[in-house]
Parts: sequence; structure tokens; C-alpha cells
Amino acid sequence: MLVAVLWGAVASSSFLIGGLLAVVRHPRPAWVALGAGFGAGALIGAVAYELVDEAGAHAGRPFFVAGGLFAGAVLAGSVLAGRGGLRQAMADSATGPPPVQHRFATLLLAVASEVVVIVGALHGHGVSLAVIVAVFLCGIPEGAVATAVLREEGVRRRRVMQTWTALIGYGALVAVVAHLIVSSTAGNLVAVFLSLAAGVVLSDIVAHLVPTSYARLGVLCALPVVAGFAWSVALVGVG
Repeated sequence: MLVAVLWGAVASSSFLIGGLLAVVRHPRPAWVALGAGFGAGALIGAVAYELVDEAGAHAGRPFFVAGGLFAGAVLAGSVLAGRGGLRQAMADSATGPPPVQHRFATLLLAVASEVVVIVGALHGHGVSLAVIVAVFLCGIPEGAVATAVLREEGVRRRRVMQTWTALIGYGALVAVVAHLIVSSTAGNLVAVFLSLAAGVVLSDIVAHLVPTSYARLGVLCALPVVAGFAWSVALVGVG
């Protein structure tokens, strides 16, 4: 339990680091794009080799994993779309791509999903360097971007940093809940929970991290994304 709490705090601290960097010195867009791209690729590997693999090991039927993944995508899409939800986003898509809404709920979802990646790895193949790098290279750009948005809205630096510090405690709490669920003997419940988190992470990658990288690097964003995935393959291994 204590180990899970510590790793939960470590995972959520990546957002605090991103916030500190943005407050002290606004990071260059190119570096944010590179970090988001590499982190996206590394996180894809972490999800594939840790969450989905572990969910499949617990599932009685593959349907539970597939259903959890789709449910995670719906949940993430609803939060990322903002107050109008998926229905409003679909209506807005007729005139243009609906943007990601940087809200507090978005941050809570991002922190929770990345903490579950760590806890899933802890109960699976172990917390590898690839998983840690994936979580940090996703959390740091997200923390930097969110801090910039909050500052533009007039939120004071002190209040921003208090928010990120509180999210570390939130991450530790999520880790406790995730640890209790993953430690459960109900295999299908564990499978749905892990695959739900995987669906959320994959949705955040596609809707937020990759577009963040693409906005600055264009087609070159493929390079850091594939490099990040290759990093996961090299450190976690295949098979």
C-alpha cells in the first residue's frame, strides 16, 4: 500500500514540475512539442505492455478489456470536450475541430490515469524506467500548458502552485484506490478498471499530446512519437 502511495505521489509530481518550469521560465514551444511527442509514444508503449497486458491477464473474456477501453474513450472525450460533452463536440465538428477544454476536471482525469499506469505496472511487470519516463514526459508538458492557461486567465502564481501541490495528494489517494481495486480477486473488475484507464490515456494521447506536438513540429512530430515508443520497447521488451 505504502509503495503504491509513494508511486502515486511521484507520478502526480510530474505536473508540479511542469508548472514550476512554466512559472519560472516559460518553456520554448519546440521543447514542449518534443516532450509531448516523445511522452506520447512512450506512454503508448506503457499502456500496451502494462495496462492492457495486465487487464488481459485478469479478464475472463476479451470483451471486458474492449468494453473498458471504449468506456475510457467516452469518459475522456466527455471531459476533454468541456461542459457540452460529446454531443456538443459532435455538433461543433460540423464547422471545425472542437478544441480540448483545459479545465480542472481535465487535470484530475490526466493525473488519475497516469497514476493508474504506475500502479498497473507495479502489479504487473514492475515499474520500469520506460514507464517512469513516459509518465513524466506526459505530465510535465501537460502541467506547463495548463499553467500557462491558468496564468492567462489571471490566476496568481501562488494559487497555481498550490493547486499542483494539492494534486500530489490527490494522486496518492488515487493510487490507494487503484491499488485496492487491482489487488481485488474479482478478475473482470480489475480488467475493466485497467482497460478503462488505458482508454483514458490513449484518448488523451490522441486528443491532446500528439496535437500539441503536431502544432509546432508538423509531420516531424512522428519522429519523437516513434522514438518514445521505441524507448518503451527497448526497456520493457516485447513478448
